[in-house]
Amino acid sequence: MTITSILFLIAAALIPPFVLLLVIYRMDKIEQEPPGMLMGLFFKGLLGMFPILILEILASQFVDFFPWSYLGYLFLSYFCIPGFIEEGVKYRILKKNTWNDPNFNFRFDAVVYSVFVSLGFAAVENVMYVLNHGFSTAVLRAIFSIPGHAMFGVVMGVGFGTAKWMETLGQRQQAQSLLKRSWLTAAVLHGFYDFLLVGFGWVFYPYFIGLVIYVVRLLKKSAREDGPLSFG
Repeated sequence: MTITSILFLIAAALIPPFVLLLVIYRMDKIEQEPPGMLMGLFFKGLLGMFPILILEILASQFVDFFPWSYLGYLFLSYFCIPGFIEEGVKYRILKKNTWNDPNFNFRFDAVVYSVFVSLGFAAVENVMYVLNHGFSTAVLRAIFSIPGHAMFGVVMGVGFGTAKWMETLGQRQQAQSLLKRSWLTAAVLHGFYDFLLVGFGWVFYPYFIGLVIYVVRLLKKSAREDGPLSFG
């Protein structure tokens, strides 16, 4: 493979996530976030690939050690492992780097932060897949995988922003409950995505279309109803 073809494949892998990042960034109409902060979140999402790989390898070895039914193996390998590990690591990065940041002062900020973390991971994952499998993989992943990661980020971000709002209102218990729900919902949606894609391809496509419709509506509603986290 020549340097030119490698650079072409890397560009094909990176353009889709950057296009989606730009779309989300521009939807933040009231007060756009500092570019340096967002690039930092993107880079930390990219670095999240390393703990995710380690955790997924260990989890896969555990699953492979025991005899399972076909359905049980699919559920553990393609629902639990990618959904809960990947979204769990993304959530930890998101919370550690944004929850107490003074720039986090509007509810929609959380959606922007979450998508930048999510697509940081998705970008490096995409480069790895595309370099190994070629341009056709770049096209397929641009249609399904990259939007998938962005959608999981939107869902997590909406819950995360609502949780922060609850905390500013003094409702800490509700805030903690919403935080757990934000990553859990993203993890379940992600788990179903992989589980259906691998085991029930004919169900995956209507699931994906339904997910797109749901998340686009959620995203537009969240941007439209954006507001400050404090009233001081």
